[in-house]
Amino acid sequence: MGEYKDFADCVAKNQDKKDPEAYCGAIKHQIEDSMSQRKVGFDKAVLDGNVLVDDDDVLVMPAVLASEIVHQYEDGWAYKPAEELEKMAKTASRIGTAPVKILEHPGAATNYLLLKQGDVNGVAENFRYVRNLKDNKTGRPMRRGVRADIKWFKDTVPEGVIEQIRSGDLHDVSIGFTFDADPTSGEFNGVHYDYIQRNIFLNHVAAPIQAGRCPGPICGIGYDASLKYGLDQKALDACPVCRRIVDVGFAEAGERLWNHYGGEVLEVIEGNPLPKPVVVEADIDREFVDAFKQLESNLRK
Repeated sequence: MGEYKDFADCVAKNQDKKDPEAYCGAIKHQIEDSMSQRKVGFDKAVLDGNVLVDDDDVLVMPAVLASEIVHQYEDGWAYKPAEELEKMAKTASRIGTAPVKILEHPGAATNYLLLKQGDVNGVAENFRYVRNLKDNKTGRPMRRGVRADIKWFKDTVPEGVIEQIRSGDLHDVSIGFTFDADPTSGEFNGVHYDYIQRNIFLNHVAAPIQAGRCPGPICGIGYDASLKYGLDQKALDACPVCRRIVDVGFAEAGERLWNHYGGEVLEVIEGNPLPKPVVVEADIDREFVDAFKQLESNLRK
């Protein structure tokens, strides 16, 4: 609780106050209000595919990190205004870099924020706000957003992952950020939104990341088309497994089920009889497992 271990510690250390409980209650309330207003979010982005630097030490490629858009999140539709992205880029540019983690975001145990040295496999740098991001299909300037260069340190990234980045096999990126939720609703380009993301602060970039591995449904683009469930509280209360999955996080719970049951879990989810023999894991998942093993081996050196 701020500078205090807990409420009791606060009361014990403020016996000189007229009403220690009321004094500490005010502090607790202020902290809880602050924490409830600040949220963690994720958005999917993409590498440009152009290699800027590829030497013995680093691989550098440009990426679009974010654009002015309305995304669907777990708690509704959120609008990311251009002016907020401009402020985000300005702050990131002043700081200079943001850490890059390969293959996945940090987990729920750290509130999806980077806390360990071993999680840093590179940096995002050269942040700039642009007013003419091009549409991937037409090539026409059509929206405002933030670009940056992603630099991977080759001594912390498995060679196989570097090759997949270089070849374009792994081109998805996901930013992890915090923001204030402004409850103002409205429309952007004909799409209704429930709130606005303000004071966006870039915490880290997950790059590359396998499509669909961005934690959801809080990840906007990656889950827009797949949000077919409703987070109805009564239904969740009647389903302990559903409730626990929501608490843990959909992506993390899904990954744990996959790691434990393999292909069988896909058949169960889809309501199919279990195949015999059991379907083996996909090649891409074996590649990710091998990459993680190589990364762990490199970090022990």
